Amino acid sequence: MPNTTTEIPVHAARLCQAIARIGYEPQTALLDIVDNAVTANATTVRISLHLAPGKTLKNRNSVLLYQVVDNGLGMTNEEIVEAFSLGTNGDYRPHSLSKYGMGLKSAGLSLGTRIHIVSMKNGVISQRHTFDLDLIERENKFIVSSSALSPEQVAHYSSLQSDNSGTIVEIDGCERINHQSPNTTVKKLEEEMGVIYEKFISDPHRPVDFQIRVCAANEDAPFKHISPLDILFLNGPRSPKTWDPATYDYTSPYLLLDESWKPDLGDGKTTPPIKLKVVAFPQDALSNSNSPLTPADKEIVKSYKVGRPNAGFFIYRNERLIRWGDMLGILGKDEFNIRIRMDITEEHDDVLHVDVTKQRFEIDDELLARLRRIVDEPRSIAKSIMKLCHELLKKPLGREGEKFSDLSENVTEDDPEEMARGTPPTEVLERQQQQAEEADAVRRATDPKNDGTGVLQGSVSFSKVRYTSEVHYSRLWTAYRDAKEGVFVCINTAHPFYTEFMRDLADNSPSRILLETLIFGCGVAEINTMGNLYDIEIEIIKSVFERFHKNCATYLANFTSENINLIQDSAPQE
Repeated sequence: MPNTTTEIPVHAARLCQAIARIGYEPQTALLDIVDNAVTANATTVRISLHLAPGKTLKNRNSVLLYQVVDNGLGMTNEEIVEAFSLGTNGDYRPHSLSKYGMGLKSAGLSLGTRIHIVSMKNGVISQRHTFDLDLIERENKFIVSSSALSPEQVAHYSSLQSDNSGTIVEIDGCERINHQSPNTTVKKLEEEMGVIYEKFISDPHRPVDFQIRVCAANEDAPFKHISPLDILFLNGPRSPKTWDPATYDYTSPYLLLDESWKPDLGDGKTTPPIKLKVVAFPQDALSNSNSPLTPADKEIVKSYKVGRPNAGFFIYRNERLIRWGDMLGILGKDEFNIRIRMDITEEHDDVLHVDVTKQRFEIDDELLARLRRIVDEPRSIAKSIMKLCHELLKKPLGREGEKFSDLSENVTEDDPEEMARGTPPTEVLERQQQQAEEADAVRRATDPKNDGTGVLQGSVSFSKVRYTSEVHYSRLWTAYRDAKEGVFVCINTAHPFYTEFMRDLADNSPSRILLETLIFGCGVAEINTMGNLYDIEIEIIKSVFERFHKNCATYLANFTSENINLIQDSAPQE
């Protein structure tokens, strides 16, 4: 019997509702429409979010109108109608950002219920064409309504599109779609577009200017321009260095892999090579306040934004990012200082199962295993970089006391017994004067030394904690009172408690700072007691503290000798 065919009816409205729920967030839907503008050779793309009356950036479902304006090739009336067809049979040039002919409809209907297009091509403005979900549902047909522009509409759209060609896409009916706040949408666009379209924005021959704005009701807000960001920092003043553990500088990114991978598909099919680049970054903790790096280097490390959200595989399709920081089941959750750029083309879509939204893809197990082997060595080096950074944070760098001085700058040193009194008695002032005279020579001898450039070493103007071997051997510390800056403490670098325990603590580590705080607190108490307890002879007070220091230092020395390997024993094992 001959085969017969039967035409299956299509429920147009239900199909449109289905493609609207493919899986877009507002920002990804807008970017799919932006892709069409880039494919049309636009050099300016403006995204506007117009708020409904009485709504703010922080309200959900508060967008009245989404608008994307570009100065691309433009379309005729016939070409606009064709663009609205499902699965547009477009003749896409090689390496186009578009492919499936679904983006305009699926992305647009995920934002609202009506998509309007007005376009200008070679100076001729089109009609206004509308893809209306309500109309399609009433008619149960894929239809587009078209209407001639009124003189007011011509003036309005011409003001939006000042070039000879270009397209305006508007989406309304947004109040019927459950969306995040526009503040979230705009924030994600501003944070991500510079990475997603970095190559297009940075193109020296034909750069694309992406702009974003949010307009309140009846407001014409200014646009914000998107700056490019190379997430791997492959170009520019801080481009990656070649890895050499002997010269690691704790500040630069390092290029660990740069090669082309040609997947063996095993079925006779061939695809172009996939470009792979792997870059490792310093640990983000080196940008923190307790880092031993200079302030300038801290800012450099901070600019990389190293962390779990920005780690993993960054997958670009035709120079457009489609996956941000995917671990692909290869990288572990603690491998957050490594970024891998994978460049594919539309020729890899079937191999990697790129979906309609161009956001998701899958790698078969066999190819994934090969990719894992390729990045194994770079992963190992990235882990060693993390270890070096961690060790640097623990390592003393000769800036002892600097962090404590910085943290204690605004901490008062008052004697609680004297705080409610007025001007100190003459006897107290005399003792303070004597303390200042005793402190003067010690302060000058222990001030940070000039490094030959006319700048004092260290970033603080007055060191509250100083390390020196000139402290009497029977003391761990001696406290002094400067006439202007207040108390400072000299810690004995010859005392066994320092040599065995304190010296090996990182200058800025919490452990070091807490020990310095305890010692400094004792020093403040000693100085205030000697200065303010004027009804007792000063020599008696000094003799009491002399005995106190001797007892304290002796106990600490004995404790040290009994627990000489305490810190080494508690260190984590490799």
